[in-house]
Amino acid sequence: MELNFKIKDKPGKNFTQREAYLSIFKKKGFPNKREEEWKFTDLEKILNDNFKELSNEKLEKKATNFKNLSFNHNSIKLVNGKLESFDFKLENFKNKNMVLVKEFDFDTHLNLVKNLRENQMQNLNTALQDGGFSLNINSECKFKYPIVIYNYFSGNLKNKIINNSKHINISKNSNATIMEYLIDESQGSFFKNTFKYFNIDEDSSLNYFFINKDQSKNFFYEFLDAKLSTNANFKKYIFSSGVKFCKFENSIQLKGTNSRGEVYSGLFLKQHNHQEIKINIQHLKPNCQSHQDIKKVLTEGSKGVFQGKIFVDQVAQKTNAYQLSKGLLLDENTEFNTKPELEIYADDVKCSHGSTSGNIDKDALFYLKARGIKEKEAIKMIIKGFLESVLKNIENNEILNILLNHFNTHIKYESRSN
Repeated sequence: MELNFKIKDKPGKNFTQREAYLSIFKKKGFPNKREEEWKFTDLEKILNDNFKELSNEKLEKKATNFKNLSFNHNSIKLVNGKLESFDFKLENFKNKNMVLVKEFDFDTHLNLVKNLRENQMQNLNTALQDGGFSLNINSECKFKYPIVIYNYFSGNLKNKIINNSKHINISKNSNATIMEYLIDESQGSFFKNTFKYFNIDEDSSLNYFFINKDQSKNFFYEFLDAKLSTNANFKKYIFSSGVKFCKFENSIQLKGTNSRGEVYSGLFLKQHNHQEIKINIQHLKPNCQSHQDIKKVLTEGSKGVFQGKIFVDQVAQKTNAYQLSKGLLLDENTEFNTKPELEIYADDVKCSHGSTSGNIDKDALFYLKARGIKEKEAIKMIIKGFLESVLKNIENNEILNILLNHFNTHIKYESRSN
């Protein structure tokens, strides 16, 4: 695969810094299975098998007519990774500076990546970063409506690489619900390398959803770095069924007492989809809680991966951490890999983890068929029940309905191997 990466800045300080990061990336290249954290997802091979070239030149920012979701919400709109517009008029804030949105600038980027220099995808992202946004929610800001990030891809993106970043800061005693909504209407295959930096301040909360509208034949890598202060709460939900390839890496640092981090996902993978969720939750202060609940249904040669780690520092007494991953395999051609880890240095903790994989429960299937439900429909009901269990704590009815429709769209069970 030929790499045609060009730094777009004019010669100067930024150009020199970007060039240094690109040089670091070129020494190692894309991650491969020789690295422990990439043993299940050989990105180098995946990209070589699917691209003859990757280029960041002449990336279109095609104008598009957005069709907004039909419920009251605020919006941030991206086209091919770049900020297009934003609208928070529904909130009617008296102080217009309660919410600030701007294009993501390179100086901000450098301040955020200091601890991620060993990640070669971050080095590539810093070198070629072009697009994204910063969202600052000021203190005492209580949102009435969710924020929808319309992440829209269109035009000819064949053999393109998109490197963008998102920075979200939730200031003291504030809360927000954000839904990132992927809409892919592009032509040709592209690769997107995204880094997200979240700071959730004292007594604040953020619920963050990732969901794609339709099928996507493209390739996505995302790294999330979230830092939580005292009494902060963060929930992330991942619903990326229908995306050909993606790897979500999540580093959640519980840096204040009584903070809580949670990650949930329910995926239906088919047609040789490959998706990995990797989570590293670090308990760094006392009385913190974490919860991980990851469920995947796999068929038609798809591959699902979960790597989850709970780290408990020696000062993090009274930790309560839970981790569970489950895979439901519908045929023999699928693959589900899990790697759960606990690293504990405190003695007054409650930590548990588990991982299971298997086929359709024959007793449950028999029960439904005995009540007159045809086998195909009975299996669909079992699959939906398995996946929808991760939705039980979602309080926003509009988002819940979107997620239920997402499952209805992507659960396409046709046959069952005996």
